[in-house]
Amino acid sequence: MPWLLRTGLKQVESLLDVAAMNAENAPHDLAFEMDDEHLTWSELYATTSRVAHVLAAAGVKRGDVVALLAENSPFYVASVLGISRVGATAALINTNLRGRPLEHAVGVSKAKVVLVSHTLEPGLRECVELCQSLDRILVFDENPHSGLLAETPTTPYPAAPVKSDDDFIYIYTSGTTGLPKPCRVSHARAVLAGVGFGPLMYQFEPGDKLYCVLPLYHANGLLLGASSAMICRVPMAIRRSFSASAFWDDVHRYNATAILYIGELCRYLVNSPPHPKETPNPIRVAVGNGLRPDIWPRFRARFGIDTIREFYGATEAPGFIANISGREGSVGRVPLGGAGWLRLVRYDVDLDQHLRDDRGFCIPCEPDEVGELLIRVPKLSTGGLAYRGYTDAAATEQKLLRNVFRKGDQYFRSGDLLRRDKDGFFYFVDRIGDTFRWKGENVSTAEVADVITHNDGIDEATIIGVPVPNMDGQAGLAAVVPSGDFDPDRFWRAVSDLPAYAQPRFVRVMGSLAKTGTFKIQKNELRKDGVDPSSVSDPLYVRTKAGYELLTEERWVDVKEGRLKL
Repeated sequence: MPWLLRTGLKQVESLLDVAAMNAENAPHDLAFEMDDEHLTWSELYATTSRVAHVLAAAGVKRGDVVALLAENSPFYVASVLGISRVGATAALINTNLRGRPLEHAVGVSKAKVVLVSHTLEPGLRECVELCQSLDRILVFDENPHSGLLAETPTTPYPAAPVKSDDDFIYIYTSGTTGLPKPCRVSHARAVLAGVGFGPLMYQFEPGDKLYCVLPLYHANGLLLGASSAMICRVPMAIRRSFSASAFWDDVHRYNATAILYIGELCRYLVNSPPHPKETPNPIRVAVGNGLRPDIWPRFRARFGIDTIREFYGATEAPGFIANISGREGSVGRVPLGGAGWLRLVRYDVDLDQHLRDDRGFCIPCEPDEVGELLIRVPKLSTGGLAYRGYTDAAATEQKLLRNVFRKGDQYFRSGDLLRRDKDGFFYFVDRIGDTFRWKGENVSTAEVADVITHNDGIDEATIIGVPVPNMDGQAGLAAVVPSGDFDPDRFWRAVSDLPAYAQPRFVRVMGSLAKTGTFKIQKNELRKDGVDPSSVSDPLYVRTKAGYELLTEERWVDVKEGRLKL
């Protein structure tokens, strides 16, 4: 409540304001750490000044966009805040991107300056046309303080005045079509995320420490992790990427009392061999999303973590659901059943459309009936829960549904199917249409198909997500029509530009793709067929460490039983 009052009274406009307050009130307390890299609150704020000096010298000014391409580290957090200090917006680029998707992500942000780690610079330099269009590429090494920041002035950079409704960062979301889209996140939303999750979900207290292995270019890592830690002035330990074998060593080394998860992370830990340090451990609370109902009790019992707080949300959504009560398998509930703010409506997956009554309005779901989650968008809205959409106006408009329950109303389309039980608890069911979730990432089928069809050996391609026994999410299946004979080695090279999680796990080679009368590819039949070679007559291939190999019935058994890792 104190934070809500402060932001409401405009005493706190941004996370940079929070960093300044923490530096003043607890200058020598630990803020962020990773291995041997540590930043106190005063060091964090001083580093934002040095980053701002470097950016200003490179010509960055208020209203510009700076693309940030770097791995997790305390310096990453300082860089985001430093970009904000010059009044610019940080476009947070997925570190898995290469080639055309990387070129698109940086280009669509309209950034003219890129701040990149030396490890990721080679991949950026491969995008020759993009690099030629940039004004500056600023590279930092393992110790940016002795490299990039070495010659910066010692005088504090005067922070540019920013308003809470200004764009703070762009976080990329695959959406349902096309290449990654920059989602606009305001300063107010970043503060509100920390205010909501720090005191409410983690319930941070003095002596707590958050351990985060999720990428900071995603909303979970930066907004629900770093922002929450800053709001509550709790230190956060960071790891470059998740490692199941090192997880419990890190928890004890950092003495972490809270963790931020995605469901895939929990599944990896549950399926890992016993670790001598997994119990007892100091973790008292786990916060995240995507924890499967079958993994939930095993995760809690094996590691002795009684408090698990699941939530549902999307980076651009004007609302979220949080499970404070601990109802197993649920993403939480909203008072008064959503109170007109969050609604489930009937949706026909086969027809790919909402069902409407004789007046033309959407039909609310009954208890335990699956439907699409819609979130009401007031025509005039500001603040942390305002719907800001994307940098592209057309993409922003596509997420809105109008005349839903009465003339003139408008709702945000989540693109997700949920159900709500008689007690008002919501449960995630699946994603709609052309986006599926794999390895904790949302995969855009259009993005993957676009890369594949740039290969002249493929005439047509469509991508769907298919369930795999004993695996979270859905694995990518590419249904392709080759120009001649299918060449698995050539296909492997064609998809190498994609992030590893987006590369199709299965390939189905077909003579043609069935289409509707309006020339839409009929994906539902492909989903129903799945990838069991005993029930599919077309040749099937599976992605292995060696490349794409024929999916025989024996290999399919290995996939189902976990011997062939996808």
